[in-house]
Amino acid sequence: MISLHDPRWPALDHRGWSKGRGAPDAPFLPDELRQLVADPTNGERFSDLWPYLCSEGTAWPAAYAAVPHLVTLARGLPAARSERDDYLYVVGLVAICSGELGEVPDDLPDDIADAYRQALPEALTLLAETLATAEHDQTATRYLLAAMAALKGHPEYAEILNELDVHAECQSCGEPMLELPE
Repeated sequence: MISLHDPRWPALDHRGWSKGRGAPDAPFLPDELRQLVADPTNGERFSDLWPYLCSEGTAWPAAYAAVPHLVTLARGLPAARSERDDYLYVVGLVAICSGELGEVPDDLPDDIADAYRQALPEALTLLAETLATAEHDQTATRYLLAAMAALKGHPEYAEILNELDVHAECQSCGEPMLELPE
């Protein structure tokens, strides 16, 4: 994985950061990741950060560089920690938004692409351990299963699980077709 001091980070776009420049409120990813290394249980910091990596069906180039760091952070947390769930879900979300497992943008540097691909099997192992040992409510289970499907190479199934609330509504009238218990 690339170092948090690697000079290429500014060139890796994310939501709010393009061509080496960020919007005034856009985070500088290496700084945020350093803060998470110092306190991986800071769920609020991570919740604020991850949509800059992957959201609205898009995984930005910086997400691929961040994934190995997210896996390392997850590895350091017990399986029962909700922060571990969050890191692993976002790794899965990057995989969902990427299409086929291991797919990356064509212009992503090879070492970043390779580190991303090498992190995915460990994320899958950590995710399986997390699902087997920790209690999750229905929503958390659904998101973790979506990540699992993506990391097993089933992006279409992962997307359905991830967007189950959307798929559970009638597309013509908006009424629920499937009642999900609370």
